[in-house]
Amino acid sequence: MTVTLSRRAWRLLTSPRLATVVIALVGGWAVLASFVPQGDATAAPVAEWAAAYPGFEALAGPLGLHRAFTAPVFLVFVALLAVLTAACAWQRTRVAAVRSRFLRTAVAEAGSPDARADFEIVCRPGLSSAEALVTTAETLERLGIRPTRAEKHVTAVSPLWSVWGSAVFHWALVTLMVVIALGSLARSSGQMGIAVGEAKPDVAESYGVLDEGSLHSFGAGRSIRVDAFDVNYETGGVKRGATPTVTVLNAAGEVVKTQLVYPNNTLKTGSLTIYPYDYGFSATVAMLDDSGAELQRTTQLIDFAGSAEGGTAPLGALVLKDEAGAAQYRMLISVPLDQSEGGGLVGRMPEDPRARVVLLNAAGEAVMDETLRPDETVALPSGGTLRLLGVDYYARLQLVDDPSIPLLYAAAIVAMIGLGAATLVRQLVISAWVAEDTGETKLRVRMRLWRALTTSRSEIESELRRALGPAEEGSAS
Repeated sequence: MTVTLSRRAWRLLTSPRLATVVIALVGGWAVLASFVPQGDATAAPVAEWAAAYPGFEALAGPLGLHRAFTAPVFLVFVALLAVLTAACAWQRTRVAAVRSRFLRTAVAEAGSPDARADFEIVCRPGLSSAEALVTTAETLERLGIRPTRAEKHVTAVSPLWSVWGSAVFHWALVTLMVVIALGSLARSSGQMGIAVGEAKPDVAESYGVLDEGSLHSFGAGRSIRVDAFDVNYETGGVKRGATPTVTVLNAAGEVVKTQLVYPNNTLKTGSLTIYPYDYGFSATVAMLDDSGAELQRTTQLIDFAGSAEGGTAPLGALVLKDEAGAAQYRMLISVPLDQSEGGGLVGRMPEDPRARVVLLNAAGEAVMDETLRPDETVALPSGGTLRLLGVDYYARLQLVDDPSIPLLYAAAIVAMIGLGAATLVRQLVISAWVAEDTGETKLRVRMRLWRALTTSRSEIESELRRALGPAEEGSAS
């Protein structure tokens, strides 16, 4: 009873139909995920989508579609698919091992008196053993098979590696699934806003949005810098749009890599990949004491906002502190956009860049509302001055740190090699030898065709009979 159940379970695990169903479920889940914004429930895109489609959210939320590729449902599907693929890979491995042993022994057994033949051909009278072997080799060559002719036999044996293609392909798929599963635990993905000329350390605090696995660790001491920003970059006659020049620095501050970053031209170094995401403005201000000494310098990141006055809004609020380090004011900085000829706002750096600075006290009341040009100063209510040092762009970058990527590429390459061997490489064993019984010359043939590509067993046998047999047998064939 136990043996029967085990056999049934094994047949189920190696069932192509079940594997097809699970693959369809995984694919269908991925398609659904493409229509649903990914991220935490508090993320703006997710919240907006949920509010716009409450009916779909009632299904997407409980199923975990907003975190589609780490949701329990998806992980169960993938785990089951991994088990099915591993079972199939083991089955293919056993088959390949049997075929490999057959390949190794085929040449040694050819011509042996004890060798078993799959069929034999009675050669026409007067045909010698040597002539029969020559004719056999020539016939196989005409069929696209390259034989090896020895004194007493003719063989055509595929290389040992040829039968392992399917097994290698399936084990590579299993490796891919395992690497993806473990990689999700060590992976991080997030957005970092960096003003031109500024460098930020690659730590959690530098990210505005961050999603990281439980096993992820940031590159020790690494930092990211934006050196320049071209809002209308063009190369090769193709407009690439807003393009930052990004530099990755190591812990010693040395340049690891510098590159223009735009769609289809991401910066890759080690496990880190940097994509362009969005951009806005940056305004750098300095707080000075009564003697003009700088007390505090900070940079405000500013996003485009069609509903805001002037067309931009600060990304959060800056905090100005007194000499004792206590929070004194909340400062909001925006950059008023130029008006277009049609009456709208131009989403580019103004011709005359200025920054609107609003100070709020502890009660949230505006105690200052001034518009400054670079290098202009304004007196602060509590003493000292505030200087606008400059207005520039900032780049919002998408950073993905995934140490599994090299392993994924390696496994994918191995899978393609295995698939190519399984589908394009001939897998066969043909051994032919001559036996002379009671004055007759007989060609004995042992044949295994697992993948012959350009011919078939029946064609090979038919052509050999036509070439070696009596004239009437050849014409009948």
